[in-house]
Amino acid sequence: MGAIGTPVKANEEDLLDLLDIIILKMMLIEKLEGFQIKNHYNKQLIKSVLKSALNVIVPTAERDYKLIFDAGQSDVQDVISEYERMIAYIRDFNVPQKVMLTQFIEAFNYDKKTIEATTHRIIKKYSK
Repeated sequence: MGAIGTPVKANEEDLLDLLDIIILKMMLIEKLEGFQIKNHYNKQLIKSVLKSALNVIVPTAERDYKLIFDAGQSDVQDVISEYERMIAYIRDFNVPQKVMLTQFIEAFNYDKKTIEATTHRIIKKYSK
């Protein structure tokens, strides 16, 4: 980004960083919207604060999303689609499931081949 809000031509590494930022914003938006709906205490204050936060976050997420597509990367849409699937899963996890996911990622970092093979075997078993 050049001056605030002014897009600049991005290289592949910058686009991947921007994708990560978009993903984090999408997760934050989902959580804030869900919290705003479910919250039972001091509802008016919470709604007001969350509405203000969302009014700032949503436009920047949309701007960044547009920047990625305008960059013309052929596989950006597939990557974003996979991230959206991931966000939907993670968003609905409770805290213990998120801890387990963290442990799974840690195990993956230790032994990628074993975890990949196990994952493919499980997916194949249940996709029949």
